[in-house]
Amino acid sequence: MANVSYWSGSWVGSGFNPGVEHYWVMWPVNFNEVLGVTAHAVQRLERELMVKDVRTEVDPAGGRRLFLTVRNTGPNNIPGYAINYSFITP
Repeated sequence: MANVSYWSGSWVGSGFNPGVEHYWVMWPVNFNEVLGVTAHAVQRLERELMVKDVRTEVDPAGGRRLFLTVRNTGPNNIPGYAINYSFITP
C-alpha cells in the first residue's frame, strides 16, 4: 500500500516583485516517489505564484535531488509564501 507524506517550507523577506524567481533544491528524493508541489502567498491580498521547472538529478553515487522554481506571476510584491510538497511512496 502507498504511503503519503507532506513537507512544507517557507520564505519571508522583501524584493519578491512581479517577475522575480526563487530557486529551490530539496533532497533526499527517492526512486519511484510521486511528488506534488504548490506555493501559496501568506497574505490575503491579490497574489499569484507559479511553480515551474520541476526537475530531478541523480549523481554518480545514486543521490537524488529535486530542483524547482517559484515565480511571482502576479501584479504585486509578495512578502512571504509557503511551498508545500506531498510525496506518494509505493
